[in-house]
Amino acid sequence: GPDFGYVHKEPFFEAVASLDSFGNVEVSPPVCVAGKEYPLGRILIGSSFPASAGRRMTRLVRDFLYAQRVQAPVELYSDWLAVGNVNEFVTFIPTSDKKRFRMLLASPAACYRLFREKQKEGQGEATMFKGKGTALNTKRVTINKVLSNDALAQQNQYVQRCIDWNRDILKKELGLLEEDIIDLPALFKLDKQGKAVPYFPNTVTMTVLARVLGIPKPFGPVAGGECCLERRIRALLEPLGLCCRFLEDVASYHGSLGEVRCGTSVQRRPFAFKWWHFTP
Repeated sequence: GPDFGYVHKEPFFEAVASLDSFGNVEVSPPVCVAGKEYPLGRILIGSSFPASAGRRMTRLVRDFLYAQRVQAPVELYSDWLAVGNVNEFVTFIPTSDKKRFRMLLASPAACYRLFREKQKEGQGEATMFKGKGTALNTKRVTINKVLSNDALAQQNQYVQRCIDWNRDILKKELGLLEEDIIDLPALFKLDKQGKAVPYFPNTVTMTVLARVLGIPKPFGPVAGGECCLERRIRALLEPLGLCCRFLEDVASYHGSLGEVRCGTSVQRRPFAFKWWHFTP
C-alpha cells in the first residue's frame, strides 16, 4: 500500500534459526549514554554467550542492523532460552515522569521472594494453574510444592544468572540505574537440551498499547480469590499510570512456546520529524 515499505534479506549460505525471528529484535526508548544521544533508541538483539559456539542471528541480518548506525545495536545473551528471543526477558513501558520509561526484566528471584512471602502468610497451599491444570501441568501445583522443588530452584538460579548478565549490559549500554528497572515475577524450567522455557505464561512478553498493557495471564497461585502474581504486577505497574489487562493465551500461544506478543502486531504513530534525515 501507499507509504509502506519493507526490506527482504535472504541468507544463502547460513542456516536460519529461531534467533532470526523478530521477537529477537527490540528497540529501546530514546536514551542518553555517557553524553551520547540516541533519540531513536538502540537496537537490542539476542545472541550466544561471548566466546561460545551457540546460536546467533545470521550474519546477513546482523550486519544489516549494525549498518543502521543511528540505533547502534546492543547484543545480549539469549541463547540460554529454548526460543532464544530477547523479548522473552526484557521489554519497556512508558511513564509520565522525567525518565519517560521503565525497563521490565523477567525475574525468577522476584517470583521466589513473592512465593516465600505468601508461604509465611500461611498461603502455601494456594494452587496454581486453576482451570488450566491439564494445559499447563498435569499435577496439582501449590506454592509449597514449587518452593520444595530443589531441581526447579537450581534451574531458576541459573536462569537468574543469565538475566543478571544481561541486566549489567543493559544498564551500561542504555545508561540505566537500578531505579529505572522493574523486576516482574517469572519462573522457567529447562528442557532436555538444557534451554529455558516458561513455567507459567511469561508476563514480560506483554503488548504495550500506550498506557494499556496486554499481559499474558499467568495463572499463578490463587489466594483470597485473586492470583498473587497478577496482584503483584498490578502493584508494580499501576502506580505508574498504566492499566493492566491480563489475557489468556495458554491454548493459542503459550503451548507453542509463545505468548500474546507472538500473535499480535501494533501499528505505531510515526515520529513527527523525518527520522531518516538524522545523522548519528
